[in-house]
Amino acid sequence: MKGADWVETSSSDLNLNRSRESESRIQKKVKRLFCILPFVLSLFFWLPAPGSWILTFADAQTTETAVQPIATIEVRGLSSIPEWELLYLLDLRRGRPLDRKALQEGIERAFLKGVFDDIVVESLDQEHTRIRVTVKEKKVIGAIKVQGNDHFSKSFIKKQTALSKGERLSRLKVRRGISNLKEEMAKRGFANANIAAAVVPRKGNTVEVVITVQEGTPERIRDITIAGPDDVVRSYLKLSSGDIFDAKQLESLEEKVIRNYKKKGYVGAALSSTFSNGILSIVLDPGKKLTVGFKGNAGISSKTLMKEIPFYEIDEISEDLIEETASRIVSLYHSHGYPFVQVAPVQSVPERNHIHLDFFIFEGERYRVRSIAFEGVTIPAERLKDIIAHKTGAYYNPELLETDVENLTEFYHALGYLYLEVQEPEVSLTNGNAAIVFDLREGPQVVLKELSLKNNSAFSDKELLDAIPLRLGQPYNEVDVSDARRKILELYNRKGFLDAKVAAEREIVDTSASVTFTVQEGGITYFGKNVIIGNEQTRPRVIRRELSVKEDTPFDYSLLLKERQKLYRLGLFTDIEVTPAEKRDATRDIVYRVKEARPGAVEFGVGYGEYEAFRAFFDVSYRNLWGTNRQLSFRTEVSTLEQRYILSYFEPWFLNEDLTFRALLLHEERKERNIEKDEIRYRLKRDTITAGVEKRLTETLKAELSYDFSVVKTFDVKPDVILSREDVGTLIISGIRPGLIYDTRDNPFEPRKGLLAGLSFKFASPLLLSETHFAKLSLYVNKYMGLGRRNVLAVSLRGGIAKGFGDTRELPIVERFFLGGRTTVRGYAQDALGPKGVDDNPTGGNAFTMGNFEVRTDIGRGFGLVTFVDAGNVWQKVEDTDISNLKYTTGLGLRYNTPVGPFRIDYGYKLNPEKGESRGEIHFSLGHAF
Repeated sequence: MKGADWVETSSSDLNLNRSRESESRIQKKVKRLFCILPFVLSLFFWLPAPGSWILTFADAQTTETAVQPIATIEVRGLSSIPEWELLYLLDLRRGRPLDRKALQEGIERAFLKGVFDDIVVESLDQEHTRIRVTVKEKKVIGAIKVQGNDHFSKSFIKKQTALSKGERLSRLKVRRGISNLKEEMAKRGFANANIAAAVVPRKGNTVEVVITVQEGTPERIRDITIAGPDDVVRSYLKLSSGDIFDAKQLESLEEKVIRNYKKKGYVGAALSSTFSNGILSIVLDPGKKLTVGFKGNAGISSKTLMKEIPFYEIDEISEDLIEETASRIVSLYHSHGYPFVQVAPVQSVPERNHIHLDFFIFEGERYRVRSIAFEGVTIPAERLKDIIAHKTGAYYNPELLETDVENLTEFYHALGYLYLEVQEPEVSLTNGNAAIVFDLREGPQVVLKELSLKNNSAFSDKELLDAIPLRLGQPYNEVDVSDARRKILELYNRKGFLDAKVAAEREIVDTSASVTFTVQEGGITYFGKNVIIGNEQTRPRVIRRELSVKEDTPFDYSLLLKERQKLYRLGLFTDIEVTPAEKRDATRDIVYRVKEARPGAVEFGVGYGEYEAFRAFFDVSYRNLWGTNRQLSFRTEVSTLEQRYILSYFEPWFLNEDLTFRALLLHEERKERNIEKDEIRYRLKRDTITAGVEKRLTETLKAELSYDFSVVKTFDVKPDVILSREDVGTLIISGIRPGLIYDTRDNPFEPRKGLLAGLSFKFASPLLLSETHFAKLSLYVNKYMGLGRRNVLAVSLRGGIAKGFGDTRELPIVERFFLGGRTTVRGYAQDALGPKGVDDNPTGGNAFTMGNFEVRTDIGRGFGLVTFVDAGNVWQKVEDTDISNLKYTTGLGLRYNTPVGPFRIDYGYKLNPEKGESRGEIHFSLGHAF
């Protein structure tokens, strides 16, 4: 092909000279060459040239360090990564002498990036103060072209080669892709296909991969023969005489036919096929039809017993499986209180290929545990009952007796009773009741009398003893000893002693135990350099600023886990792998392999709410502008009451500091509805600009500071809602809003434990160009506690106060507090709780308080139930606040989990309604109330 860099067919080899993708054959030859000619090579590369020398991979094997510091470094051919990153990886730095051994390691490190075909380092003078680095980068696939195809689509061909636009060109991958494509085409009847791939240079560092396909003459079916029952085969067979032979169709046929026979109760069905000289031969063995029955079962239904039958799942029936099934049925009966059950399997073959298998069951009498007693013990019996599996009132299960003995033994050993003897439990079975007696001989308690350490020098005895759970005088516990050994080892590992070993020696004499920990510290391993791989779009500094490990500090595996979590929180990657490289001397580089997520996203949805009625949203966002993790999004929200258009910008490192910056432009047109009277209270148009910063003070505490500038036009206001002149007309509200957020929740969407608390203060003043003057304080505290595996207790307290200053007597309506609705006090309609005007329209107020109490129960299959109690009220003025006027509601809710949060329906019932108020309200929405 004209202009092609190289051409490859499905059978050709690649010349990978000076490439890091050399195959094992080439690598072996190179290694053999180095073994034979080390002396010649060293002479060649050490031979001084007139004012210059060239360092290649072989030359870097020397360990000599230059004397003069490097003055200049020139880099050529680099475009994929920043120059500073390449020099960092090569360990080249101006002002420091050249270290050839470090440079060798740096070249190997740089090749890990996967973007270089070749790296050449040259010295431009004999003192090695002027260095030139020339790199040859791997090409980037800018386009993939398919030509010559007729039967197969271009998308199919591209998928089989696994090549994608934007990835680095790997000739080995191209060859493998062609091989795979040829194999897949052969399965579909084109065994004589010929495929070639060529690389055509394009602008810059990009290339076009051209895949030329010569499909050839396909293999066609002349005739089809079917051996065995052919009705099912023919019903699924899509091939016929004259068609192209397609092995993939036969794989699908086999799967469907066998699944069909399994549904009919057959086991061991098999279908095979051969194709030769145009004849497709299909052989079907339907296996044997199996009928399973149960005789004599009354306590456990046949449907429950069928769950213990493995034949259909394993697709096999044998004597061993039959015996195993009988044992499983016996164990099931034991767990249901039948200790004397007997199961006899009987197999008969009344018809050809048809097996009848019946399990004859003698259940015997069922027993429940009436009493559990312990003899020879000093520990309270109630405490021991909590340890064993049998419980009073539950079914008696003879298989649990051994487990009970093991649990008691482990419990006593944990308390230092190493000489414990447990006799065979005595069980009395009478009239459906079981009485169990455990006879124990506790023996003396062993106490830890001596604790010592040997060979530790990096840590003092006190440091190590303070880090472990063992204390003199406490009962000797083997588990605590093992735990102490592990903690000592972890402490050493956190300080870089990766090769440390700790042995625990125990000596027990009568009731005294002594433990000695002997330490082999080994040497310290230090962190080396960070190598980031896979960030084609994301700039390396975006990743590096999240990394906490420092070069030449003691190695600590726990830091790598934290770094991985921090990188995931960026939201830029779908997969992150953090692995230490091979150890060099006393250091280990860290390799970060990332797989970038698609930065752009489009989301939309429709729904219905009891307040807004029909609603919808459309959101388009890009979360990695210029590869810097800056994010830009545009969102539209519409409903029967509202239209909102939001343009937002997010920058995680503002002014190159760990400071988050957010900016927002908002335009909205909204109607506030009195849902009880079904009329509009007022309308508004608002244009808002918000800009602010966030600073994470600790892992759980975050501070915020933002500035808001809004132009609000309020009109069509019901007369009884107006409290001040600012409630009607156009108003500029400008203010600052500092705040604090404290968050220890384990999951922000479905928390089971933790605390979320926040405080926000807003101050508007003419000094900030505002036409109104007020201060407003809001706070909230949400607490979550798990109650067992399925229940969560959630409690929320919220409150707020506001005060106008200067000419502002009452806060404008858009700044007043309102309560009632699906996220506040359920049982009241939206905004319906609190002060009302003469026409019964809510006016809002300057103070509110509210509390919510929920018990959330998971009932399985994504559904949940919630019982709740809400309380709260709004007061027009702060001085009117009276806790005795709180309104209370209670109710039930249904939840269904979705990927974006639980869909919920709540019914709230008023406990102290006013005259004329409804008894309750129904609410439905997405997400928890708090």
